[in-house]
Amino acid sequence: MNSQTKRLVAVDWVTSGRFRKRSAILNVGLLLAACCLAGGQIGNDSAPSELVYKSTQLAFRYVRPSAMRDKTARLVLQFEDQWGTTRKFRTLLAMSSGPDSSIHSWRSVTVVMYPRNGVSEPDDMKAAAQVNAWIAHSRDSSALPKSVVISGQSFTASVFGLQEGPIKKGAVVFTTVRKGMLLSFAFVANSPDQLKALTETMKTVEFF
Repeated sequence: MNSQTKRLVAVDWVTSGRFRKRSAILNVGLLLAACCLAGGQIGNDSAPSELVYKSTQLAFRYVRPSAMRDKTARLVLQFEDQWGTTRKFRTLLAMSSGPDSSIHSWRSVTVVMYPRNGVSEPDDMKAAAQVNAWIAHSRDSSALPKSVVISGQSFTASVFGLQEGPIKKGAVVFTTVRKGMLLSFAFVANSPDQLKALTETMKTVEFF
């Protein structure tokens, strides 16, 4: 996997007409699916223990997708803000389907956190949308942010079209404020079906 994929860098809205149409369909479909998450929660009591990620600091559980490689120890996710300051997220979980990010079936999951007081925006939803854009390394912090309630917790979800060389990707980022931190779940894939499957794992998030 190249350094761009590792850091989700250099992404912008894709300008080709073909992908603009695909992105529009993807945006609407995924956000409609996200809105249904609140009513479709899946318990994680029966999930294999090796797939359950648990954070005691932020008091949540999440069932990771199967058949993915853990790269948490190797991932450094950082961004440069509008003032040129480099800031780093703390990586809680990072997984991908494999090292070749150019194949159609490639996908990744990243869970990170960042101090809420590190974002000057006073409104939590706007701050979460800003963080979503930072994680996707997009300058568009208004990329269709949508409020979604998952396990009683309010998230801001944003959908992005990404360009990495010749490869066109889609990404969905969910961010919430939890115990003084901005907690984010980022999903990236090369196909709409893979991306939809990843976003559906948000149904397994459980706060305690």
